[in-house]
Amino acid sequence: MKKWYLVFCKPRQEERAKTNLFNQGIEAFYPKLTTETLVRGRRVVKSAALFPNYLFVCLDSQNDNFSFVKNTRGISGFVSYGAIYQVASVKLINILKTNCSHTSESNMPKAGDVVNINNNSFNSIDAIYKEPDGDMRSILLVNLLNTQIEMSVDNKEIKIKS
Repeated sequence: MKKWYLVFCKPRQEERAKTNLFNQGIEAFYPKLTTETLVRGRRVVKSAALFPNYLFVCLDSQNDNFSFVKNTRGISGFVSYGAIYQVASVKLINILKTNCSHTSESNMPKAGDVVNINNNSFNSIDAIYKEPDGDMRSILLVNLLNTQIEMSVDNKEIKIKS
């Protein structure tokens, strides 16, 4: 009967270990978290392991050779308690696969969010975020003279109002 075992990987080598296990015909999985952030005013999307340095491996305890997994490039060894390898439930793996396949955490403003503009012309002025204008700029709605005006502002000058 196949079970999911927890494996400890070398630092930042989850993808390498997963690829090498796949080449050996062994199913492996690690959940990824995709985040979108502003770095120096540019919108950057990063994907990182939800559990850094850990990987789930599906093995049959009767027929599969555990030493192949231990000796795979990128893997340090199995997580164990004494002589017993740590097993993850199938339910947990299914939850992680469904929830982490489309998880997107963002600290970027969304349409309708109130933001604060901090530049020379409009210092500490509140505006409503409308949409991105490329990677480096955003379109905001600013209330000037009782009229909402669209303006494009550099992302470095925008701060999400709490």
